[in-house]
Amino acid sequence: MDALLGRTVIEIKSDLRREGPAAEVQLARYLPERERATAQRYVGLATDGATFIAYEMRDGALVRLSEHAVRAVDSRKLTAWLEGVIAVRDWLPADADGITHELGRQSVAFARTLGLLAEAWDTVADDPEAVLKRQLWSRHLGFVYGKAIDDDTLWLQHTYLVILAKAIAAGAMGTAECSPADLLSGRHFHEAGVHGAVETDFFGWILEAPGGEAVVARLAAHAARFDLGSVDVDLLKVLYESLIDPEQRHDLGEYYTPDWLARKVVRRALDAPAEQSCLDPACGSGSFLFHAVRLKREALVAAGVPLGEVAARCCASVSGFDVHPVAAIFARVTYLLALGEALPGRAGDISLPVYLGDALQWNVKRDAFESDLVIEVPRDPREGKKGAPTLRFPLGLCADPALFDGVVTAMHDASEAGRSAATFARSLPGLGVPPDQIETLRITFATYDRLRRAGRDHVWGFFARNLSRPVALSDGARVDVVIGNPPWLSYRFMATAMQGRFRETARRLGIWVGPEEGRLVTQTDLSALFFARAAELYARAPTGQRPGGRVAMVLPLAALSRGQFRAFRTGDWTGLSVAFTEGWVLDNQAISPLFRVPTCVLFADVTDGAPHPTPARITAFAGRLPFKDAPEDLADRHLTQVAADAPTAANFAAVSPYRGTFRNGATLYPRTLCLVTRVSVPKMGTSSTSPIVCSEERERKGVWKTVAPLRGAIESAFLQPVYLGESIAPFRVLESSEGVVPTLQDGTVLSAEQARDRGFPSLAKWLDASEALWKRFGAGNKTFKKQIDHYNKLSSQFPLSTRRVVFSKAGILPAACIIQNLEGVIDHKLYWASIESNAEAYYLVAILNSETVRARIAPLQSRGEQGARDFDKLMFTLPIPLFDPRSEAHSALATAGEAAERIAGGVAIPAGATFQKARALVRKVLRADGVAARIDALVAALLGPEPGGGLDAVEGLRAGAAPEPVAV
Repeated sequence: MDALLGRTVIEIKSDLRREGPAAEVQLARYLPERERATAQRYVGLATDGATFIAYEMRDGALVRLSEHAVRAVDSRKLTAWLEGVIAVRDWLPADADGITHELGRQSVAFARTLGLLAEAWDTVADDPEAVLKRQLWSRHLGFVYGKAIDDDTLWLQHTYLVILAKAIAAGAMGTAECSPADLLSGRHFHEAGVHGAVETDFFGWILEAPGGEAVVARLAAHAARFDLGSVDVDLLKVLYESLIDPEQRHDLGEYYTPDWLARKVVRRALDAPAEQSCLDPACGSGSFLFHAVRLKREALVAAGVPLGEVAARCCASVSGFDVHPVAAIFARVTYLLALGEALPGRAGDISLPVYLGDALQWNVKRDAFESDLVIEVPRDPREGKKGAPTLRFPLGLCADPALFDGVVTAMHDASEAGRSAATFARSLPGLGVPPDQIETLRITFATYDRLRRAGRDHVWGFFARNLSRPVALSDGARVDVVIGNPPWLSYRFMATAMQGRFRETARRLGIWVGPEEGRLVTQTDLSALFFARAAELYARAPTGQRPGGRVAMVLPLAALSRGQFRAFRTGDWTGLSVAFTEGWVLDNQAISPLFRVPTCVLFADVTDGAPHPTPARITAFAGRLPFKDAPEDLADRHLTQVAADAPTAANFAAVSPYRGTFRNGATLYPRTLCLVTRVSVPKMGTSSTSPIVCSEERERKGVWKTVAPLRGAIESAFLQPVYLGESIAPFRVLESSEGVVPTLQDGTVLSAEQARDRGFPSLAKWLDASEALWKRFGAGNKTFKKQIDHYNKLSSQFPLSTRRVVFSKAGILPAACIIQNLEGVIDHKLYWASIESNAEAYYLVAILNSETVRARIAPLQSRGEQGARDFDKLMFTLPIPLFDPRSEAHSALATAGEAAERIAGGVAIPAGATFQKARALVRKVLRADGVAARIDALVAALLGPEPGGGLDAVEGLRAGAAPEPVAV
């Protein structure tokens, strides 16, 4: 061995790029030798000083755990990473860099523990109780991801995260020295009279697995190396954001609220914090809860409330829900930290009101016949297709949390004692259960008893108690203020069942997308519905002279301007009216760092009077922060706040007749099944009629990264040029790709079976493999053939036109050109139209490439981190007329477009340049020539004056306009 430090074997090489395999061979010999000699586990570390790679032995094989590439400008990350591999110190400060490198998703501890958890799960995967917990976890995450999740890796990741979160909770509260069972159940918290901080949940399965307690103890000991007593709320947020599964939640739309913004919203919404009650129904890691509890705690102390009563008063009036099990645990620790000195100074027991619950209550049945909390029990795999049972709890019982908990405990005790359902029912009046609830509970007991006898009962108390708490709040004493940042889950990413619940609820509330905006259904999201549903369920109704409750939430900026939110903006909802009182705009191009998309904050009061729409005047924020999660006082030194007009409601009505002419290209995705490169066989050559091709490697995303490339011969008739978004620049075609396009000249798209029947065996073989991979890894139930010809977007391109105008679907700047006398199909990243004459084609590309058009449609574009990003058919909301060769203005544009094409074609593009670089070079030459300015002027004259006379408030703020300042 080159070096041995603690239980880390270090192998040093000159260049791992060349000597990596040799290092692995040596470590695969050294590690087992050390482990046999010492009966302890070791980590291997290979390095050449520029790259460090950690390994361990697992099932007799060397497994790579983690890798770190050294950057001289950020050397602290190396030492933090090494701490997680070598563990030379027994105590570490609890700072963000250290704890995420030591315990985060890229750490060696994470990789090693995940391997141990996989081994543990294999031993209990058939246990009925363990299976039930996983089934409930999977179903519960359906509310997080929009669809059911049953992924081995994610299940184990969440187990890791929950163990770690509970270890951090114990360390932060000074109770880290406890057994694995006590750590996961929170026994020390219960003994100390702090209830609801840590409880037994889905992830207790690990204690039933052989060696499971050792896994928990090992991870807890690893976490205990940090000074967890110094953990603060900022660190918890960093931990939560770094540990929660970011890739799996890519489409969820959960944007974590920076500290300064959360505090501003809380202070604005709670104007009498000592008296007001408050709820965050989507609390995440607890940022809003932290500031609400702190504000209330300070107000109570200032009002002279004895310290011993402060914690209980806070817990009685500030509560939170979240559907993510890890989030709920972090939020509970955040809540404890917010209580500060009121926690040890409390006079009695407290119960933290942070629950793992569905704030939308989509599992609650309310109709003329039944009013129950309905918990569907996942089907027992041992019972085949037998119908799944349900557990029902009357909503009146749910509204009394203490009675509910007593009934659930009694249910468990009666079942354990072998009592009958009738005997259990006779005991209920003694607990205080009303007569009209007894029959429902008798039936529920019978189901529960059957589950217990089948070994599937130990999680129900936890599950039912948490799910009942939203009902308890909505059907009991509602709150004065509802705050938070709801999930922004897009409709298009919801599973079919969730889409149905979304539509039903939105229609009932009267905020579903109207017929005029029907095409925008896929662009709507959960945020506005969540706002309205929270107002309906949890905000106090106005009574007499007492006003209704207030709602203050962070929403996408689209809520203020996009058509899919039109009905929401009125405040006039079915059975509920609100008066919007205030709005803040936080455009991510005017203020950074912030969210990935433009954002707003809306404030509204529930009213029994006339509704009031979103305000015409808003407060706009601008400035550059030193870091995203800056505290409020630091943010105030870097940000300006100005009063401005609210963004104008976007009008997507098609004005130009060209809108119907252009079509989106074919969905040639996944690219690994569609795009190819030719394989050279130098000594044998290749057949010109059936060349050998291999899947193109670039831009493989998500699960397709793990799919091995396809390779095989393809009949040359089915190898076509493919024009992608990156294949074009302004007025110029760059380089096309090549694709397997299983289409006949008449537009018939072939399946594998059809290709085989028509005598194309090579194509059939490729399509067989593609169909199998698509069936395994693709989305939805459609076939691969239907995927690439979705809405006939492939077949409609045949027979190929000799003259097509194409423009890019997305980008910061537009790009359009003419594809003339060229074979090939158009990909979905482009829109295309077949054009009759050269003059009309030049006229169109001049308009579509112009800065005038881009600037006018900018307020309509969706925006991401880099600004405006989607064009789609927005340019056809402008009055672009059909080409008329008799029009002098049209002819002048055509002439300018032809000149621009000639100039663009002469621009020298360096070999290997990216398409972004190529586009920039072309635009630079067009500007220098002056033709770009001539086109912009001609387009401005063609379109006439811009309606509204200029930029909207957001555009003006980004441009540096400075309306009157306001204080927030």
